[in-house]
Order: sequence, then structure tokens, then C-alpha cells
Amino acid sequence: MKLDQKIYFNWRRLDGYPQPFKFAVGPREPGKTTSSWAGKIYPRFLKYHKPWIYFVRQAVEITEASIESIRGTIAKFYEDVPEFQYNKGTFKEGIVDIKINGEIFIRIVSLSIPLRRIKLAVLQNLDGVFFDEYIIDKRSGEKYIANEGFKIKEAYTTWRREANGILNMYFAGNPYSLHNPLFIELGVNVAELKKGEVWTNDLIAVEWVVLSPELREKLLRENPFYKFDEDYNTYALEGEAINDRNIMIEELPQNYSLRFIFKAQNKYIGVFKNNVYTESGNRFFCKFITDFSKYRTIYCYEFEELVERAVVMSLDERIRLQKFKEAFRERKVAFEDINCYYYCEEIYKNI
Repeated sequence: MKLDQKIYFNWRRLDGYPQPFKFAVGPREPGKTTSSWAGKIYPRFLKYHKPWIYFVRQAVEITEASIESIRGTIAKFYEDVPEFQYNKGTFKEGIVDIKINGEIFIRIVSLSIPLRRIKLAVLQNLDGVFFDEYIIDKRSGEKYIANEGFKIKEAYTTWRREANGILNMYFAGNPYSLHNPLFIELGVNVAELKKGEVWTNDLIAVEWVVLSPELREKLLRENPFYKFDEDYNTYALEGEAINDRNIMIEELPQNYSLRFIFKAQNKYIGVFKNNVYTESGNRFFCKFITDFSKYRTIYCYEFEELVERAVVMSLDERIRLQKFKEAFRERKVAFEDINCYYYCEEIYKNI
């Protein structure tokens, strides 16, 4: 087979940006995974004989089947791909070397292992880092790793020392939601992301991938779900962030006053109460804040969040917050952005 880079996704556009973190987010079908293995990682290994690191989130994802699926993807486009060499006994340890003819091709590293071990997983002459399927579907019960964004930054800071020049980290994901630890850690303003365009800051370039017309037509012919299931079509073909669709995003309205402050994941969230509430209106508005009175009490739900003037919520305080919890459940709360919503969702679960 030939990798048709006119119809399918490739990394060339993002490679034109100097940012070390490159993120492709978009629908299921443009070939982000295939282009990464067969269009970038394997051909670069054949040319330069430099290893890559492949991130997974959990050590249980490292299986013989997942490794052989990588080889199978490459073998669709290259003849005589050598057998991968690896030690099955190292799977549960969370760090596994995959070799080709005795040379390390990729080192699989699980984010769930301790940070010290992740930093020690560095490879000399490292060519790049790839993390596939980075965005999870929380509605299906999946979870991000605790302190995940920080762990990725720490890994980058350590691993880049062994790379020649700038070390690039590549991330690919389907947009279940635009809320994720890496975007938060690297300061991505998700409200500014637009389909078909590249958003950048000093650290990351994010491309919102769209399907080419030729590929869209082909997929509509081949998969009945795309034709008859509108919700699935919206996610899989249109690349919409389906879990974010019904979140009420607004600016702080007039006649709202600061009622509570929560601290979660090192962020301060102000909860503003509607002082002229009507039955059809919202009761509260939530936004991230940095400036507030030193006399304000800050509510936390985890001990590690405690700072001066902060308290872990007691039973009485949880009862006092019931009106906010009821309003959240009844969808009577608006938010500054989607990140604020997902932080408040965790708070809601702990009230």
C-alpha cells in the first residue's frame, strides 16, 4: 500500500512550527496513528537509526497484541518489516524496549509508573516522543493520571538532554473533550481552537484536523454509522468535542457576587451567586480567579490542596454548599470555560 498524504493526515504542517509539543486533535478516520508509525517514526528510524519513546497511560496497555499491531500498521506500507524483539517479562514494569535487529526502535513508557522511573527511562540520541490516543472519554469511566501534565513536562525536561537539537513530543487524540491535563499545563486556550487551523503559544502547536472531502465521501459510503447515527457522525467525522457540547459557557453577568472559593488542582475557582435569581435563570457562575480578599475562606476537598486560609470541607460546610450542588445538578450553573466546568464537576462529586 501507498500512504496517500494528500487524503490522509500527516505531521508536515505541525513540523513547520518550532514549538516542541505538537498536538493533532480531530476525528477518528484521517489516519493520525498510521501516519505517525508508517509516515514518520519507522522511516526516520530506517534513515537515522535513532530510537523513539512511545508513551502509554497504564502499564496494562503494554501487551504483545498492542506491540504487534504497531508492526502490522507499518507492514501495510513497507515490505519485509523485521520481527520486533522484546522481553514479555518486562511488560508489567511499565518500561519495555522494542528492538529491530538488535537496535532499540522504541521504548514504551507508562505514565502510571513513579516519576523518578519515567525520568530514568531516557534514551541516548533520542529522536522523538509519541503519545497516541491521548484524550480520554471520561463518560466511559476512563481517567487521567494524577499530576499527569506535570509528569510529562518533567519527562521532557530530562529526556531532551539526550536529544540532538530540539526534542519534539507528538500527541494525537480524538476530541471527546478539549479538557485535558496537557492543554491545562501548557496553557492552551481551548476557546480559540478552530477546525482546520493551528493554534500556538510558546510551547505547543495544536492542529484541529479535518477530513479531506475525498476521505469524507469514502467513509460515508463504507460505514453506516456515519450516515444514520447523527451523534456518532458529529464526533467521528466532524471532530466535535461531544462531551463539551452542553456546557453553558458565558461571561460573568451583572448582579452576581462572589459567594465561595474552591481550590482544586492548584487552581482557585470563584463561585458567584445570582443576586436577582429568577426561575428561568442560572443560580451561580464559576470562573478561575487569582485576586480575592485575604479574609476569604477557601474550600478544599483534598489535604494536599491546603494552603493558608484554606480548610478541608466538613460535613456542616458540605451542607452549606447544598444549594450550589443542587444548582449544578439542575444545570443552573454557567462557566467561564470548559476547564472550569470539569474542575467544578470534580468539586460537585466531593460535596
